[in-house]
Amino acid sequence: MYNTVNEWNKEWDDSFDHYQLDTRHAYYVNAVISDNCNKVLEIAAGSFRDMNKLNELGIDCYGVDYSDVSVVKAKLQFPSLGEKIVKGDAFALPFKDKEFDVSYHNGFWGYFDNESIDRLLQEQIRVTKRMVIATVHNRHCQQFFEYFERKKLETPLFNIRFFTSQEIRDCISPYCEEIRVIPVGKQKKLYEDDLINIGLCDAASIKKSFDYHKDDLLDCSERLMCIGILS
Repeated sequence: MYNTVNEWNKEWDDSFDHYQLDTRHAYYVNAVISDNCNKVLEIAAGSFRDMNKLNELGIDCYGVDYSDVSVVKAKLQFPSLGEKIVKGDAFALPFKDKEFDVSYHNGFWGYFDNESIDRLLQEQIRVTKRMVIATVHNRHCQQFFEYFERKKLETPLFNIRFFTSQEIRDCISPYCEEIRVIPVGKQKKLYEDDLINIGLCDAASIKKSFDYHKDDLLDCSERLMCIGILS
């Protein structure tokens, strides 16, 4: 795990460019947000790749991360979005109450225990009106879990917590009136990723794939995208 800002800064100094290559999560988010969700926030944005892609897709998306290196690199990488790239602590976000319709993060909660996750979620909810999204690593996929077990010996980035569908539901359920968990991400290439790869990445196509397959990909997806509708 990363224990200091300096350790996290070094990781992004080494990995920022590599992580620009994969924008699948932006398409997943775009598929599940509703038409009346006009302003979106990515928390722990890291590479800011998904924030950038959502803006390209016409979504007014901001991103926040507490790494100085990440924020500086993102402002250089995406100069037209400089005002939307913000340095901040996810435990005390630098935004007004209910400023965003939707907020999301990808892989972020894997570095925290349940008590910290609850604090992070309450702060996420504070700045969000309608929908919170938490994407986590999928414990149901044994092959993906074992891959991380091997890789974490090389770098702390892979020393991350995996969640079952019930565990991620339990984290969010006290605060949401409706919850949906969607398996996402290729293990051997899943349907949504095939659509993205061939250019059929519009929101309607991805959403249709989500609705059709439901939970039948639980054992072979990389991550679980948990969507909570706020009361």
